[in-house]
Amino acid sequence: MKMNSDTFEQVIVKFQETSSQFVSANAKVIDDAITLVAQHHDRRSIGPLLSSLDDGAQEDAGMFSLIHAAENFDDDTYVNELLAILPQLVTKAPKWASIVWMRGLNSENTRNIIVKKLREADLNVKQSAAWLCKKINDRSPLFLSKTIPILLAIKQ
Repeated sequence: MKMNSDTFEQVIVKFQETSSQFVSANAKVIDDAITLVAQHHDRRSIGPLLSSLDDGAQEDAGMFSLIHAAENFDDDTYVNELLAILPQLVTKAPKWASIVWMRGLNSENTRNIIVKKLREADLNVKQSAAWLCKKINDRSPLFLSKTIPILLAIKQ
């Protein structure tokens, strides 16, 4: 695949302009936009990728493509960038925030990093994480073993 000559900043601006159409776009449109961003493999793309999640999206496949692209970084980098946008994500797309959070909880390494980073996180991030854990626990108590360490870290 030919590398786009645009800088990362230019690509992100174009991506964010396009992302407003993701709610009604098919997966190919979203995948094409992601491809341009992914070519730069820049950690700063995680926030814009996850911020493009939309509970009103007509196709889940495109939303999962956004998640997969964001997860394509080492866990420490991913968690840092996820926590930075978590309060906004919970407000904008609570359904997809919950899915992203459950995926993180399902990975032992990612979950351990979340626990570590939440101890030092600001109150808004902690409140968002607690809200997500409660929502997940309400849906299925099977996640309690994964959410309890998160909830304990928040209280520290």
